[in-house]
Order: sequence, then structure tokens, then C-alpha cells
Amino acid sequence: MQRYPNVHHFLEHSAEVRCDSPAIVHGDKSWNYGEVEARSNRLANLLIGRGIEPGDRVALLTDNGIEYIVGLFGILKAGACVVALSNANKPRTNSKLLEDSGAVALITRALTVRRDLPDLIAGLKNLRLVVLDRAGPWLDPSGGVEVVAGQDLMVFPTLRPGLAIKPENLALILYTSGSTGMPRGVTLTHGNLTANTSQILDYLKLTEKDSVLAVLPFHYSFGNSLLMTHFAVGGRLVLDNRFAYPQTILETMQSQAVTGFSGVPSTYAILCAKTDFLEAPLPGLQYLTQAGGAMAPSLIRRIHEAFHDRARLFVMYGQTEASARLSYVPPEMLEQKLGSIGVPIPGVELELRSDDGRKCEVGEVGELVARGENIMGGYWNDPEETRLVLRGGELFTGDLGRLDEDGYFFLVDRKKNMIKVGANRVSSREVEDALVEIDGVVEACVVGAPDELLGEAIIAHVALHHDSQLDKKKIIAFLHKGLAQFKIPRKIIFHTELPKNSSGKVMKNYLKNIN
Repeated sequence: MQRYPNVHHFLEHSAEVRCDSPAIVHGDKSWNYGEVEARSNRLANLLIGRGIEPGDRVALLTDNGIEYIVGLFGILKAGACVVALSNANKPRTNSKLLEDSGAVALITRALTVRRDLPDLIAGLKNLRLVVLDRAGPWLDPSGGVEVVAGQDLMVFPTLRPGLAIKPENLALILYTSGSTGMPRGVTLTHGNLTANTSQILDYLKLTEKDSVLAVLPFHYSFGNSLLMTHFAVGGRLVLDNRFAYPQTILETMQSQAVTGFSGVPSTYAILCAKTDFLEAPLPGLQYLTQAGGAMAPSLIRRIHEAFHDRARLFVMYGQTEASARLSYVPPEMLEQKLGSIGVPIPGVELELRSDDGRKCEVGEVGELVARGENIMGGYWNDPEETRLVLRGGELFTGDLGRLDEDGYFFLVDRKKNMIKVGANRVSSREVEDALVEIDGVVEACVVGAPDELLGEAIIAHVALHHDSQLDKKKIIAFLHKGLAQFKIPRKIIFHTELPKNSSGKVMKNYLKNIN
């Protein structure tokens, strides 16, 4: 694929060569590349006309939809940096992130903010502009902030602003959880994002004929990479925000005949447990991608066996700090390297380091360290957190792993998720993998809880299939077949489903407080 210097060039090139081709499908509505380009240019010209300058931060707060995509490209075309916020956050949280980022403008939907807009923007000294999709009573917030309704965009030209934007200019701030519990802003440049998009396309081999059903939010790095890769090749994004109804998602996949689907482990666990995803006819499906945490080998095996003659399954690994992706398992190696995060993607170097900084030998456990053009520049306004993970341009991921003799990486666990049970260290992931192998277990999350005698005790949080007859005694008996005694959970807590954040990841820190 041609390497573009800036992110908005993905849209501009696709609009030039595929103007009338569908770019976005959402429910019964669709927009072609020419329409998305025109709307993005109008927004960019509005922002510039309201005094937004290159380097300014502009926040984007909306569900996946035409507003998000137009907002993203419009902000970038104006030379500004997108601050991607989640509307799953409470208004107070988003207000703190607006303040932290120093955002001068906010683009959102009236439906998203409704009565919360005055509280959301109250006291923000930098914010001076809010762009909403439609007019309404919320157009009178206090504090002297100008509010522009979407219909006012029509007076602005559809010509590209044509600003000189460099690859090293900041393009995106994605907030992710920090070691202190406060969100930290991952800063990604145009160069970081275009490099990673090119790297991903190098192994996925997507073309303009591809389409993906996007259920992951675009404010999350995995969701953002779906947007980037498909717009880069002129493909089609099919949006569906109704994953709370998994059967509906399966029906959209079928009716839209998408060629691809992407999810985190819980996405696939829920689809397999609550729909006939593994057996359903899926016309057109050619590839599946999974990232966003380790998926249990037993679930990988089920999906691979169901789709091996219909669609390629890509198991991938990455971090927000790496623009999204660092490694993948080639589909033809999936059975042979089950449980691996694979090999580095093109243009990325991975290495395991011991605590004293030495490069680990084959089979030795160490921390995974990454290098490449896709590695972030640091955390916004947080030099201390930045120093913890970036050293000499290398990203210290906080993940422990080992390398096999064929050059494939296998993760053991997050450093912070290792549970110290007496003199033993237990990988929470190992126990989770054993739990989800039990027929009737849909999801599992294992955490450590303070214990006066052992230091930490293992607590397992488990979600069962609705008709499962499992109880604690049966689960413990199964675990004894494959795990040492010190790895057996002291307590099992049952849930209808495990709590998840807006990206679909299980909220392990929340579960640590339930014991």
C-alpha cells in the first residue's frame, strides 16, 4: 500500500479514486467517500474560521457513526489534534479529560450530552467552541462558550483547507488507564498512525473490496485501526452499536455480507455463547481479527475449527501506546503456535528483557520491549508515567513473555497481574485459560486479594452459560486435573456476565475490589 504522510490523506485519496463508492453503512443509511470528504472539509473550514489553529486540541465525544468519522477527519484537516473521549464515561470524568488535554473545542451530538452540556463544560478555561449535530435547548450553556449547530456547517465550503501538516504533528490523544488509576493520554502523531496502518495492511492484505462490521468504539485504539485501515484502501465500514443484542450483530454480519469482523476476547466469547455464530452461514466473510487482550486457547481453537475453510483468523497483540498493533500470528501457523501472540508485524522489532536489562534467551521469561515508527511520543502532560514505559525510544510494555525456538512470542501475563501466593508466583492468565476450558464457562477473570497468611489469595470471577449446572465444587475438581494446588482459586464468584468497559475489555481492577 502507498504510504501517506498524514491520516486525512486516507480519506482524500479514497474520495479521489472511489468518490461514489460506499464508505459508511449505519442501519438503513449510507454515505460514499465523496460525501464524507465534503462534510469533513466543511467542518475543517468551520474550525479554521472559528480560530482553531494547528496544534490545538479538539475533543470528539460521540458513538460510532457519521459524526465521529466526519469529526475525526475534519479536525485533522484543520491541523488540530483529536482528543477521543468515551460517552460511557460520566460527564465529570470527560470534563476532567477536557481540562487535562486543554481542548479548545468539543464536537459532540445533542443526544450524547442532552442536559449534561452545561455541567460538562463548566469552568473549562480553554474551551471556547462546541459543535453539535442539531439545534435545541442545550444551545445556551453558561460560560461564554460559542455553540454551533450542524446545519450551520452548510455555509462553509467543501474545498480542502490544504494546510501544511507534517507527519510529526500530533494527530490523536487516546486516553487509557494509568498505573495511578487516573486516565493517561497516549499521544500519537500522523506518522505513528500512518506507519501502523501500513504495517497492518501489509499482513492483512485488505483491498477496496473489503468491508468490516465495526462494533468496537473508535475512541479505542483497536476500533480506530479498523477505521484507518479500511479508509486507507477505500473499503466499507459497516457500523452497529448494538452489541448488547449479539443476535442482532450476527444478523447485520449476514445481511451486509461483510468480508471481515473484529473483536476483543469477550466479543467472541459472547457471540459463541449467545448466538449460532460458529455455525451460521456468513456470505462473504473472509477474515476475523482478534486483539485487546489474550483470548483463551480453547476459544481460539473453537473459532479456528469452525472457520478454517471459510475465513482466516488473525490473532494479534498490541497496545494503545503502539498506535494499535505490534505482532500477529499468521493464520496458517495458528494450530502449531496456539496461545502465541505471534511474530512482530512488518517494521516492528520485539525483544524480551530481564530485570537487569539483558536480552533474554529462548524460553526465558522477560518483559516485552518494542521499537518502531508506530511507538507513541509519550503520555500527555505526564512525564513521570512516560519515563516508566519509554526508554531510549523503546516501549516497555509491562507484559511478561517468552520466545520459542521459531521466533514466536508467548505472553505469560501482565507484570501487575502476577499473583504472589506464598513463595509462588501465579499467572492469572494461566488460571483463566484453565477455567474457560470448562464446558459451561463463558468468561473468567482471576485476581489477587490480600491474604494474611499467603500474601495474596486467588479469586476467580466466572460467568456461566445460562443453562449451565456448574458449581464451585465441580469447577475446583476440573481445575485440579491440570493445575498445581497453589494455583487453585480460594474463592469463586459467579456473575451473569463480567463487567466490561466501553471497549469490551473485562474490568479487572473493578473486580479486584469484589471478594
